[in-house]
Amino acid sequence: MNIETRFSHDKVKHDQENNVHLVVSLKAPKTDWQKKRPPICIIPVVDVSGSMEGQKIDYAKKSVMKLIDHLQPGDYCGLVTFTTDVETVFKPVEVTQSKKEQLRAKVQELHAQHSTNFAGGMLEGLEHLNKSDLPDGCILRVVMLTDGIANCGPAVAPNDILNALKANLGKGTVSAFGYGTDCNQELLSSVAKVGKGNYAYIKNPDDALSAFAKELGGLLSTYAQNILIEVAPHNGHVIEEVLSDVDVEQKDKTVKIKLPEIFAEEERHLVLSFKLSEQTQALPRAMNVADVNVSYDLLDENAKKTTKTEELKAKIQFVKDGEQQEKPTPEVDKIIGLAQLVKAQVEAESHAARGEYKTAGGVMLRAENSLRARGLTAHANVARGLAPRMASAGVYAASGGYRASMKGANSRAYGTSGMDDEAYVQVQAMGVVAENSVQVDLMREFTTNENVVPPVNVAVSPGGEVKIAAPPGGSIKISAPAKKEKKEKTLAKKRSTSRW
Repeated sequence: MNIETRFSHDKVKHDQENNVHLVVSLKAPKTDWQKKRPPICIIPVVDVSGSMEGQKIDYAKKSVMKLIDHLQPGDYCGLVTFTTDVETVFKPVEVTQSKKEQLRAKVQELHAQHSTNFAGGMLEGLEHLNKSDLPDGCILRVVMLTDGIANCGPAVAPNDILNALKANLGKGTVSAFGYGTDCNQELLSSVAKVGKGNYAYIKNPDDALSAFAKELGGLLSTYAQNILIEVAPHNGHVIEEVLSDVDVEQKDKTVKIKLPEIFAEEERHLVLSFKLSEQTQALPRAMNVADVNVSYDLLDENAKKTTKTEELKAKIQFVKDGEQQEKPTPEVDKIIGLAQLVKAQVEAESHAARGEYKTAGGVMLRAENSLRARGLTAHANVARGLAPRMASAGVYAASGGYRASMKGANSRAYGTSGMDDEAYVQVQAMGVVAENSVQVDLMREFTTNENVVPPVNVAVSPGGEVKIAAPPGGSIKISAPAKKEKKEKTLAKKRSTSRW
């Protein structure tokens, strides 16, 4: 794995304190995932409450069927459903051909029923992961597929659900897929974060296929797990804050950052703000101001674990007045700006959650001004777009999918299996890469030969003109005399997967 340390400035004045940022970047190589990967155990936990009836449950079932098709001998799969009650439809089993056929038959039988026992389904899936006899080193994942808000079961309130997850996570991980704008997307993105899994916003039912493909592609291309980054400054230098939205532990002056995994081809950036102490003299070369140690576990196709450790130095040069770098390095500043954008959104949403909507909007507008002043136009535009989405209780609630998508993608785009269309376009404009080649290939395979017809709005004028608005290509008009026999027409517009 390629690991690099970069400060926002290469040269700073020696005779004063300096505030700078350190970026630690990890880049995983491309791997032959089909020949060399650890086994996985994945348990879809499907919401079969009444509101899932129709396209939602149909596409959830198609997603699970595609999953089963792409698992190999040595992988494991189970199936849990939840409505008012929780049912283990299939305990985790190795996916031999005969077991695949049995799993498919069980998936076909799924149908919508009653209420939404979200926590019950989640805990049932985790119990199977933690108590089943699975190979050491097997990647363990529960995937929650739901469109509703928890209204029964062992935990209903968001904090109670998250506390139950923390207490029962064990060695498992949890991803959360939220169907529709009325789903509690903020809760689900929190479940994914606490569960060390991925989040997906499924605006339309057919988006589920692409999202599930990206989820599976991430699991199959996992390069390393249990990543620990330790940053220890010395000589009076101080880490003031970790800007990135990650798990952080600080003891004395040393900061420890934990990442659950990194996928093949993925690049992850950790941003820390530093206060560099004043130096007695200028130096002719860069000086080491912090030690950076990175350890991680590699898993082979036999689930054998190898722990690797790499040691790096974070260096910067202290120079005379007039020789310092006045502005941050543009490439590094883009990374820093992204972390600052997420931090501002987290802060603004904490105000909005307390009903302080004016304050929340102000946080985002200040972030916009700072980013725009540094020439980070795309970042600034996102901050400006977030501000009005926190203007009132109504717009804040209605923008849950967009906000969760944006925060998740800007924190880790590879870990956002599905996101709002507008958020995806804006993330790309900031230069964020959202998926690796394995995920792209699987998304193409999952959606090939799927006849997806997006919903259309049809209006007929008194003169017999039919207007059909088919997203995203605008409106299609078909004119015909009102009294003439109408010909049957099928208008199908395949949903493009290029945006994924």
